[in-house]
Amino acid sequence: MDTFVVLQQMLILLAMMAIGYYSYRKEWIDRNAYGKLSKIVVNILNPLIIINGVLGRSGGENGEKVFINLLLILLYFIILIAVSFLVVRLLRVKPSQNHLYRMMTVFSNVGFMAIPLVSSVYGEECVFYVSFYILIYNILLYTYGIHLISGGKKEKTDLKKLMNPGVAACLVSVVVFAGNIPAAESVKSFTGYMGNAAIPMSMMLIGASIAQANLKELLGEAKIYAFLAIKLLIIPMTAALVIRNFALPAELMGIFVFMLGMPVGSIVVPLAAEYGADETCCTRGTVLSTLFSIVTIPLVSLFL
Repeated sequence: MDTFVVLQQMLILLAMMAIGYYSYRKEWIDRNAYGKLSKIVVNILNPLIIINGVLGRSGGENGEKVFINLLLILLYFIILIAVSFLVVRLLRVKPSQNHLYRMMTVFSNVGFMAIPLVSSVYGEECVFYVSFYILIYNILLYTYGIHLISGGKKEKTDLKKLMNPGVAACLVSVVVFAGNIPAAESVKSFTGYMGNAAIPMSMMLIGASIAQANLKELLGEAKIYAFLAIKLLIIPMTAALVIRNFALPAELMGIFVFMLGMPVGSIVVPLAAEYGADETCCTRGTVLSTLFSIVTIPLVSLFL
């Protein structure tokens, strides 16, 4: 893989984040606008870019790739769940934060950050493969994730949260792909135009979220840096060194490795607040991992 291309794309995404950061500091975006724009991205733009990625693709032509992708997704979550137990032992995380570090290890930013990156590096058609990660991610988030964030308490699964526009878009894309359902050019144009807005909007909102954080407070915890080194570098680099020995499609290997190198998912923070967990710990992991990923993702690409 051309690391320079990845670095170039990450710098473009960084510039978009910087615009979001500046906009929030200038009060062109406030907390209220941030929340409403986030809902537009999550519920409209990201679902449309997922659907756009599958329109015009042939189920018969790519069926083998889909199967390989599903196996890699299974491996992806097995790796992260297993490593999450090792992380808390290696870092000697205090019991009150044990479940939070495991949560931050397993649940990465597979939407806001991964979709723009994959779309930029491999093309919009490969976002379709990301949709399967998002589908399984959401199922795990509102089952295993809720169990983790609540500290192991038995919580009732909220089926309404499980079935959201993102999951619906993933299911629609699978049906369209499997059924080889044709789409009119006007539909492709519509989903393309709307989906294209997801990339700059997502990155600007990440920048705005960073602008809301107290960086001095977040930088004070030494243990978080060891955690970030494991999550953003050691896990994806090790996976890349192993997986490149197999004869797999380059784009599927790349997506798999990049997914392992994604920063902590932004959803972790509101869930921590909702279930009375240490919100500061989760905010620290989310913000710092997002900032560091601008450098670590190009480094990871050197191993592909």
